[in-house]
Amino acid sequence: MDRAECIITGGTILTPEKAEAVAVAGGRILAVGGLPDLEGLADASTRRVDASGCTVVPGLTDSHMHLLSLGTTLEEADLRGVASLREMTERLQGFIRERDASRGAWIVGRGWDQNRMAERRLPDRDDLDEAFPDVPVLLVRLCAHVAVLNSKALESLPLDELDSETEANFRRRADGNLSGMVVESGLMWVWRRLPEPSEADLKRRYLAGARKAAAAGLTEVHSDDVGSASQLRRAVSVLESLADSGEFPIRIRMKLHARSAKDVAEMLREASALPWRSDRVRRGPVKILLDGSLGARTAALEAPYADAPGENGILSIPEDELREMVARTHDAGSPVAIHIIGDRSARVAIGCIEAAMRRNPRPDPRHRLIHCQIMTPAMWGRMADLGIVADIQPRFTASDWPMVTPRIGEARARDSYAWKRMSQRGVRLSGGSDCPIEPVDPLLGIRCAITRTDESDHPSGGWGPEERLSPRDALALYTTGGAWAGRSERERGTLEPGRIADITVFAGDYERDPAGACLKNDVRFVMSAGRVVVDRLG
Repeated sequence: MDRAECIITGGTILTPEKAEAVAVAGGRILAVGGLPDLEGLADASTRRVDASGCTVVPGLTDSHMHLLSLGTTLEEADLRGVASLREMTERLQGFIRERDASRGAWIVGRGWDQNRMAERRLPDRDDLDEAFPDVPVLLVRLCAHVAVLNSKALESLPLDELDSETEANFRRRADGNLSGMVVESGLMWVWRRLPEPSEADLKRRYLAGARKAAAAGLTEVHSDDVGSASQLRRAVSVLESLADSGEFPIRIRMKLHARSAKDVAEMLREASALPWRSDRVRRGPVKILLDGSLGARTAALEAPYADAPGENGILSIPEDELREMVARTHDAGSPVAIHIIGDRSARVAIGCIEAAMRRNPRPDPRHRLIHCQIMTPAMWGRMADLGIVADIQPRFTASDWPMVTPRIGEARARDSYAWKRMSQRGVRLSGGSDCPIEPVDPLLGIRCAITRTDESDHPSGGWGPEERLSPRDALALYTTGGAWAGRSERERGTLEPGRIADITVFAGDYERDPAGACLKNDVRFVMSAGRVVVDRLG
């Protein structure tokens, strides 16, 4: 029998059966079981890892996030938690001073939420122009579906190139002038016209994001970073070079973001032509953004918003176009992963997936819907029957609960963010963060799934407490659930002999106090395919 390169002992080891130790060799789990039995696999060169006082779990997976954006945000102004427009301005000014930002360079900030600001309104260009008259400023809301630009930024953009549909997402004042607010496809248009990052920029940002993800306990991420064939080609080249050098600490599945049937064809063609040499860089599903966000009132609803009776949100892609996009992806043997927040977008997405599967009934396509926030029980049943995976973000319950009922009304709110009932109906769930929208912290996601509260235990008793998941099911979101979503359930997700040695160790006893163990992201040790990438046990 193989000799163990590493044996992890002590603490609470969560395997399908009770275990005292885990042995690793050749990047795989060699054995699990009693310590005396595993000692027979050791020799003088075997590394011993003492996890006393900790919990040992399968390496955690984030099934929906934006790794490149995470790395990029580390170089941008952090506007999370600002309580007023004045504080927003002051924080930006401090950022410019600290970074010694040059005149004319774009200043980007992220994370503000008007619902938590004193003014209780969306900012506009006038709020920024007095403080920033000479530098282009782009401030992206927490949800990343709406932003505000100052006048200098608007002047820097080729607005005469806008088509009528995109121009409609550049909001105007009553006098017809641009307000500075831009939403959905308009914001995507702005992003595509900012300076392209260099190869060095991409390497630095991807590596920074991956190191932060590993430090949080993640061993695999499913990431939405690329929106064109050329971006995909550049990203894969950069990531494989990082993997070849041994610098890249995690595994990434690249989602292929498409906005039209033409995009789908180009992305699939490019993805098929790439070598995908590294086992750390793998191809993921075709990602489709179908609606917006609840906070920006751009989530597509069947009935108007309760707090804005004339608004129903935005369906970003016409239904006939979506039907073709899903069909092309399905016929190519790839899954889709469709962003849906509102019940209208959910209905349309499920219908398009069902149509593709009926026309071409290939086995287990494993399509995915991302977020799944405002739905009906009938939709859960259709998802279960079709084998559609729900990529959910439990941390959203902590962020969104104050606004959900006022925004959509009590009746719709009762069936929203209904993770437990979805699971009971037979829908497979996987857990993600949507980072950098929410923190890159899988333990926080697990805690929110268990408690339905924020880190301060608000609201008391949890929002929608009947939808709380058991500790076992909450952990499964980021282990077996993530493996299932990535079609790697035979390789990852459990600590069993023969599986890839992805292992996460965090402080606390998850069996005795699951919420307490996850309250602070105190990750002590992370192993990725048998390689130690985080070690804070010493």
